[in-house]
Amino acid sequence: MSFFSEFFNITESDHEQAVCCPFPHSTGGNMTYLETRPSAHVNTSKQVFHCKVCGKGYSESQFICRVLGCSAVDALRILKNFAHAENLFTWKQTRTLTDKGKEVAQQFKISDAVLEELHIATPSGRDESLMFPVFLHGQLMDIRTYTPNGSPKIKSRSGSMAGLIIPYDIWKDTDPTRTTIICAGEKDMAVARSFGFNAITITGGEKMVPRTPAQFKDRVVAICYDNDGPGLEGAEIVANALY
Repeated sequence: MSFFSEFFNITESDHEQAVCCPFPHSTGGNMTYLETRPSAHVNTSKQVFHCKVCGKGYSESQFICRVLGCSAVDALRILKNFAHAENLFTWKQTRTLTDKGKEVAQQFKISDAVLEELHIATPSGRDESLMFPVFLHGQLMDIRTYTPNGSPKIKSRSGSMAGLIIPYDIWKDTDPTRTTIICAGEKDMAVARSFGFNAITITGGEKMVPRTPAQFKDRVVAICYDNDGPGLEGAEIVANALY
């Protein structure tokens, strides 16, 4: 498993794979375009990318920095997650939402469609909690467990990086002209999506900025945090970071 394999949906066993370059190409004037015919290659044994048209060449970690807009340190942390087998397929095979967990979600008006869309599940033996998986290009990066009466209410899996976006894989493919609502937490995000909003949340609390900001480029964003001191301060921090 590698980031290249998931990003480009590579399933063949050949080491040299032809792929479409994800970076804008120039026509020679002021016009740019994204290609639809492959001009780039990924070597899955050496884990390198090279485009013959634009000339860009990257190692896997450098490629992650470029397409996600993250730091080199975060790119290595992301790459480490792709070394294990925890992905969307294994999550759906091993995790379920109990009837009690569904009742908890329904109390907050989280729709069945959003429960399925976000792949929300319940931890074993803890029907009062909801697990929000954090996926990045199909790979499981974190599990955010929400317990309504817990202290704290939300916990990450030990060792996971903060500043990730839920649901990244769905949101990245939405129309960039559609307003993005950044909510202060997984539960609020799920509720907003249940009412039709293009909502996301950033893991790690209201003062956490996104570690993978590239997808925010040219998007219209509204930050909807709590109307209190931490919420207002967090909204300003995130707004400045995105700007």
